[in-house]
Amino acid sequence: MGLIASMTGFLAFLLSFVIAILALLSGLVGLAHTSAAQRGPAPPGAVAGIVLALLIAIPVGFTMWRWLSMPYPNINDVTTDYDNPPQFVNPPGLAADSMKYDRARLEPIQTKSYPKLEPLRLDEKPDDAFVRVKAAANAASLFGRQMAAQIPSVPGWFIVYIDPATRTIEGVETSSLFRFRDDFVIQVRPGPDANSSLIEMRSRSRAGTGDFGVNYNRIREFFALLKAGGAASPS
Repeated sequence: MGLIASMTGFLAFLLSFVIAILALLSGLVGLAHTSAAQRGPAPPGAVAGIVLALLIAIPVGFTMWRWLSMPYPNINDVTTDYDNPPQFVNPPGLAADSMKYDRARLEPIQTKSYPKLEPLRLDEKPDDAFVRVKAAANAASLFGRQMAAQIPSVPGWFIVYIDPATRTIEGVETSSLFRFRDDFVIQVRPGPDANSSLIEMRSRSRAGTGDFGVNYNRIREFFALLKAGGAASPS
């Protein structure tokens, strides 16, 4: 519902596991002390406490185990261009200066942890490629815009800024569970010849230092969407 910060909700989720384990131990101790034959049957409160603790501890514990077992690097900002990464101009609710790319920290991690992420080459002039990129971005955000018209709290991919002069598109995607917000920027640049273009993209999470591969995969998936719409090849 957006009433608290995403990271606060995430930390509360993790804390619930600790509380559930303590509740489970307390329930087991209470059950052991009250279930002996000379002390009568176990009170419903102890049994109910154990059941409720298990209902919380099992799914939360399984989720935490899955997260910890994922081999994702400690990186939350991924780009196709280390030398000249696309810059954010209009991130909603944030200053553009706060979104600068930290190459010294991020490039070594991305280079080591992920297969090389090239800009996407399109065999079209930049202006024509921008039309195609904008159409693909709008297609990717269509579901989010349709659902937002009905249920404003439903997360999705939303385009927030378009600048035809610099052939730049910016957007935000919100995760479905904890409502973490990721910003992305797409820029169409001239290619190596007059009839080609390079699509550069950068995706960045607002919270935390890791992203479970979401930003890297977002770029790959968008490039796959562009490829599916016509002839394209990696640069």
